[in-house]
Amino acid sequence: MRVRTFLIIILLVLAALVAATFFDRNQEILSADFQYWEGATLSVGQTLLLFFLAGILITFTVGLARQFGVMMEKRRQRKAGRKSDEIEEEYGRALVAVLEGREADALAHFRAVLERDSRHFNTLLKLGEVLRTESKYNEAIEYHRKAHHLREEDTRPLYALVEDYEAKGDMDRARAVLGKIIGLNKHSVAAWRKLRELHSKEGNWGKALEAQKQVEKYAAGADSGKPADERSGQGIRYQIGADALAKGKTKEALAVFRKILKEDSGFLPAHIDLGRALEKMGQESEAVQAWYNGFEQTGSPIILTTLEDYFIGNEQPLGAIEALKHCIGRTRNDTLPRFYLGKLYFRLEMLDDALAVLSSLHGRASYAPNLHYLLGRIHERRNHQGEAAAEYRKVIKEMELIQLEYICRNCSETVMEWTSRCPACKAWNQIEVNFKEEISLEELGLSPAPIYSD
Repeated sequence: MRVRTFLIIILLVLAALVAATFFDRNQEILSADFQYWEGATLSVGQTLLLFFLAGILITFTVGLARQFGVMMEKRRQRKAGRKSDEIEEEYGRALVAVLEGREADALAHFRAVLERDSRHFNTLLKLGEVLRTESKYNEAIEYHRKAHHLREEDTRPLYALVEDYEAKGDMDRARAVLGKIIGLNKHSVAAWRKLRELHSKEGNWGKALEAQKQVEKYAAGADSGKPADERSGQGIRYQIGADALAKGKTKEALAVFRKILKEDSGFLPAHIDLGRALEKMGQESEAVQAWYNGFEQTGSPIILTTLEDYFIGNEQPLGAIEALKHCIGRTRNDTLPRFYLGKLYFRLEMLDDALAVLSSLHGRASYAPNLHYLLGRIHERRNHQGEAAAEYRKVIKEMELIQLEYICRNCSETVMEWTSRCPACKAWNQIEVNFKEEISLEELGLSPAPIYSD
């Protein structure tokens, strides 16, 4: 009941009491004595008036106390609002410092926020991230744990802890935290992807494949990320086959490679290792045929190198020549296989043949220092110093250009030896010869290979 309403009731009752005094019978009642204790008496009318006055005083006191409480609450809210604004302003300055790369300033601002509010959730998250970038892993873990205890239903601190433990190198704890996330939501595709990534990083391909199957299961029907997941699945399965091949489990590896190529005929590493598996089983002609098929499917010069190394390693130089000629006849554009044939002739000291083949490539490549280097060497050996000097002037940089340079088409990392997986970005099937031509790969008959990464 409002104070104003209560006062109106009191006044109405008081008015009724006053009106009652106008009647004789009521005057007798109101003038009668009302005893409180021995020797203390008041008339009934005075008693009623006293109680009414007491009621008014009590009501006024309660109302005043209530209004004072409301006033204090508003003051508290204003103070809390100002504090909150100051905290958010400080937090904003910290975020700006992070974006500008001023980690020390960011840490100072974040800690200033926590001095005002030790339970500021976003600050605990961001402070931990900054500490992680500065390799202060234990401190980062401490702040992210505090954030998790504040909001146990929020998975962001848990993902942050996974990153902390991974950066620290404690992969067991990182997987344990991911297990907790999956326990909270087993349909979390992000958690399964991260678990797949951790197993891949450790080379535990069997476990990575189990995680990949869960990704495929829970990401079914979703377009977002699906192609990348499929490529990762192919890459993981390839690694299982490669490990089997390295351990001498040739038949098992063979089955894996054939299954991969059935699903994706452009997966170059599977073509390479399929031939190697057949070679280990003593099926040399089938191995060579597998590499021929791989060249038809991918147009990759890596297979040309593989064929050359195979025949030269078996002391069959004529076989290597015939293999490269075979590849020249099986491609729409023969620029690269002809270059490899000319390089092979040079390697075998067949200088006239090398000069004839390599000279035919003039004008077909906009960037080919290897080609000019080889032509310069040939002219030099034939004592044609002027022609040799002209070719050497075309060499872009001084290096042992007879050794080809390889480049990752995904991240542009350069390496001196071909590998199935880029050591920098971890993408499969992206290492290629660094050989640029004026015409496009499609015109050369070399279809771009897809990216396979975890």
